[in-house]
Amino acid sequence: MQDRADATNVLVVYPEEARRMADLIGERFPGRIADGSLRVFPVFDNTLVPQDMVEKFDIVLAFQLVKEIPRMKRLKWVQTLSSGVDHWEKSGLLAREIPLVHVPGGSAVPIGEFVMGLMLNHVKRYDRIRENQKHMYFERFMGGELRGRTLAVIGLGGIGREAARLAKGFGMHVIGTGSAAGVPDVDEVYPRDKVDEVLSRGDFVLLAVPETPFTRGMMDERRFGLMKKTAYFINCARGSLVVKEALIKALNGEWIAGAAIDTFWIKDPLPSYLPPGDELWTAKNVFLSPHISSWTDMYTPRFGAVFLDNLDRWFRGLPLVSVAPGFGIGSPFTTEGARAAI
Repeated sequence: MQDRADATNVLVVYPEEARRMADLIGERFPGRIADGSLRVFPVFDNTLVPQDMVEKFDIVLAFQLVKEIPRMKRLKWVQTLSSGVDHWEKSGLLAREIPLVHVPGGSAVPIGEFVMGLMLNHVKRYDRIRENQKHMYFERFMGGELRGRTLAVIGLGGIGREAARLAKGFGMHVIGTGSAAGVPDVDEVYPRDKVDEVLSRGDFVLLAVPETPFTRGMMDERRFGLMKKTAYFINCARGSLVVKEALIKALNGEWIAGAAIDTFWIKDPLPSYLPPGDELWTAKNVFLSPHISSWTDMYTPRFGAVFLDNLDRWFRGLPLVSVAPGFGIGSPFTTEGARAAI
C-alpha cells in the first residue's frame, strides 16, 4: 500500500451521482480507502472543484468538462462519463499525452430503447392519447405499425446496431451505413459515402454517427430534401450534425413527417441546450427531449464498471483499456506507451 502522503487522489465530477460513484469506488477498494492510500473527492458541480486540491489529483472521472485540468500537475489519466470525446477534443483542456478513457457504445442499450419508444410513439400516438385524456376528450383515431417499415441507420456503431437489433424484433426492414459488409440484424449495409441513398429510403431515419469534421452539419437542406415526405427523423447523436435552420425549414415546410431531437447545439458556457424562445420549440411535428436518451438508473454502474476496472489495472501497473484514439500518446498507462517503455 502507498503511504498516506502519496495517496492516489481521485476527483469525481458527476451531477447527482457523484456520491454513488464514490461509494462504488469504496466498495471495490475498501482496503485502500481504509488506510488512506486512495482518497475520493465527489463533486456535484464542476464549478465546485476544491481549489486547494487541484494540483494533487492523480485521476479524474468527469461527466462535465473540468477547466482546472491543465493545473493538475500530477494528473495520470481521465475518464469521461460518455461515449463521445468530441467535447474534450474541442476544449483543448487535456494534453494529448494524458490518456482519456471513454466507453464506446456504452449508451447503446438505453438509447436503443429510447429510439424504439420514439418510433412507437410516432405510429401509435401515445402523446395524442395522453393529451386527450388530460382534456377528457374521447377520440378514436387510426394508428400505424412498425412492421414492414424501413429503419435507415446512419452510422452502424454500438447505438445503431442496438437500434437495428430491436427494430428487427418488430419486423422492420433495416438498412444502414457502416464500414463492415455484414452487420447482424441489418438487411442492407451501404458504404459510408452512400448516406444520400440510405436517407432517401427510410421511413424512419436514425442519426447515430459521432461528431467529426466530416459529419458536422451533414444534415442540411439538401439532405432533408432527399427524405420521404412521410419519413420521421431521429437524432440522439450530436446537435452539431444537423443544421438547425434546415431542420426547422423541413419541419415547417412539411418536407418530412416529423422529428425527434434529444441532442442540441451546445454553446459555451456548458452545459447549454435549447434556450427559451428558440424557434425549434414551436416547429411543426417535433418531439423534444432534454438529452436524456442515455440517462437511466444503469448509467453509473455501466460506465463506472469501466472506471473501476481501469483503476484496478492502474494499481497493478497494467495498461488502461478503452483509451480514446489520439490521447495517451507515449503514456506508459496505454498499451502503446507500455510497449514503448519495454
